[in-house]
Amino acid sequence: MKATCLMVAVLMSALVGFAEEKTVVVNMIDLIRFHPNRERDRKLMVDMEKEYQGKLDKRRERFEQLREDFERSAKETRNPVLSDKARAEAENKALKQRDVVAEAERDLRQEAQKLQRELGDQDTRLLRQVTNEIRETITKYAKDTKTSIVMDASTLAYFDPKLDVTDDVLKRMGIDPKVRKEAKEEAEKKAAAAKK
Repeated sequence: MKATCLMVAVLMSALVGFAEEKTVVVNMIDLIRFHPNRERDRKLMVDMEKEYQGKLDKRRERFEQLREDFERSAKETRNPVLSDKARAEAENKALKQRDVVAEAERDLRQEAQKLQRELGDQDTRLLRQVTNEIRETITKYAKDTKTSIVMDASTLAYFDPKLDVTDDVLKRMGIDPKVRKEAKEEAEKKAAAAKK
């Protein structure tokens, strides 16, 4: 009996302690979206993608030239006026060019994959920097406001809107919360227009 009473008392004190914990919610997607560095990061990624596309275009042009050379050589092997010796030389040349074209195609594919990987890695690094800065801001906010738990709104099925402190965190990041509100209104207008 004493053990049961003691267990109930411990459970009640834990529940009371949890109820006293201050919990708030933030929208991490909006915090990332409106972070001051995201626009700069997007521009950097676009510039990087253009640079990589230029490199790929040069390789693609080289590949196309090699392919055209091979097709000309292959066509030459079917020339009826060639002697047997000349035809054999033309076939040899075409075979060598075919191997060069196959290697150039492999190189082009590998380079495209490498550049795509580099773009993805860079985007991940930039996003990690932004999220780390946001976490630091949230941590400082939590300490300043004596908040025990900060949860991401996108992972919750429901929360009381009064718990949402996203605008407060945006202010701490130097962003006017009106930007978030305007973006939301614009998205709602586009959604309504799309339904029509």
